[in-house]
Amino acid sequence: MQLFLCLLFLLLPASLWAACTGTDLRTALAAPDRARIEARTAAVPFAEGNHWIARRGTRTLHVIGTLHINDPRMEAITARLAPLVRQADLLLMEASPADKTAFEAELGRTPSLMLITDGPSLIDRLPADEWEALAAKVRSHGMAPWMAAKMRPWFLAMAMSFPPCLRQDKDIKRGLDVRLSKLAEDAGVALQSLEDPMSVIRMMDADPLEEQVRQLRAFTAMMGGGQDSFITTVEAYFDQQALSALFLSEWDFLQSGALTRAERETLWAEAMDGLLDQRNRNWIPVIEAARGDRIVVAAGALHLPGRAGLLNLLRQEGYRLERAPF
Repeated sequence: MQLFLCLLFLLLPASLWAACTGTDLRTALAAPDRARIEARTAAVPFAEGNHWIARRGTRTLHVIGTLHINDPRMEAITARLAPLVRQADLLLMEASPADKTAFEAELGRTPSLMLITDGPSLIDRLPADEWEALAAKVRSHGMAPWMAAKMRPWFLAMAMSFPPCLRQDKDIKRGLDVRLSKLAEDAGVALQSLEDPMSVIRMMDADPLEEQVRQLRAFTAMMGGGQDSFITTVEAYFDQQALSALFLSEWDFLQSGALTRAERETLWAEAMDGLLDQRNRNWIPVIEAARGDRIVVAAGALHLPGRAGLLNLLRQEGYRLERAPF
């Protein structure tokens, strides 16, 4: 879903930036639309900020919103955060390097998690006109339609969420989470996952294949926002206002023609609950059980704000929250 653009977020290094240009859609909003998004954002707890400190008793948590994809601006941010990581007892992240490696190995052993390994491909599961429209979109992303036809719908939609310009960057995965984990490893700081990475895949693939096919146009509408959507998401992250990009993505999706309006609203709400809210709730016991009094928690920036965001959930656990420099 396009939500993954807002959870994972992408950018090229400076040397390739010219290939990935676009417009920050927030700057092109009409005044009433901008006011609407600003008002909605202002009503959300902890709506802004990529670095917060949570204190309770002797324990101090540095909660850092990350961008999982490389960007040259990460260099200075990493340098500012480096002392916190080096002095920590533990770095908690969505998936530790060891667990990421095990996860990738599991995907390699189980292609059915990503591909249609039994029965007809998408070519035969979709009406001819829908397949031709999808194939054209696939080609525009630099992918072969025959390959896309074998992908499970959730996986195809995710693959199409990345602008083609990103594929030139061999260093694309060197986001803030990777940079912080490297600091921790070099300093001998323990690393631990907040969750089993496979749990996200199971959630994305929870619907039967037939239902995923039915919702395919909605999936691609949510994820295939194009380079302007990508630029908007990234710039909102560096403005420490990731939520504004999410609200704009939601508004665009709800105006699309995929499924009925009620179905789009339900699909979006389910995505938000599964990809953000429920995961945040699951992470709180992991954070509470973690050993040490100086802990850095690094997770995608959209996990921080909201009533079910990490920061508000920590406040409910008795922590005092303070925004910190990023």
